[in-house]
Amino acid sequence: MNKEQYMKELKTRLKRLPQEEFCRAVEYYEEYFADAGAENEQQAIADLGTPEEAANTLIREFAIENARQPVKSVKKGANAVWVGILAVFALPAALPLTILWVVLALFLALVFLTIFLMVIAVIFAVVLSGPVSIFGGLSVITDSIPVALVCIGNGLLGIGVGLLLGYLFWLLGKKLLSGIVKLFGKAAAKGGERHEGR
Repeated sequence: MNKEQYMKELKTRLKRLPQEEFCRAVEYYEEYFADAGAENEQQAIADLGTPEEAANTLIREFAIENARQPVKSVKKGANAVWVGILAVFALPAALPLTILWVVLALFLALVFLTIFLMVIAVIFAVVLSGPVSIFGGLSVITDSIPVALVCIGNGLLGIGVGLLLGYLFWLLGKKLLSGIVKLFGKAAAKGGERHEGR
């Protein structure tokens, strides 16, 4: 196997990584081969191990690294969860343990998605009821000022509560994503320790 074949197989095994991690990994290995030089290409391949071993090690390291960092955005959090799932698949563990982790990950994702959609629907309903109530209050202002003020007040309260709920849910979502990422990072770290201990 030469460098081109090695890199081709490595890229194939890493293609499911998010773009940022994929580029970092490919760049690292390209630099590794460049530093080794053409005359030491076979030694570099021997040092790195098979492309499968190298890819699995990289994915585990990315999962562990992601678990140590706070989740800064939903996109980065979702990418980190995906890397964690890939790391669980890359673990040199028994098939039942891998299946357990996959089922756990899918269950957590399903629960998170269900809660997310439910809360978004509630927030939407609360925020959208505000302008309707304000409009209703303005439409009866000539008939009854107290009723109009109550409707307008309720509308403003609904908008405020909805926005507050949205913000709190955003913060909670980041915490949940961070927790899931840390869970996968710990699994990748423990699996890597068991593999190295053999």
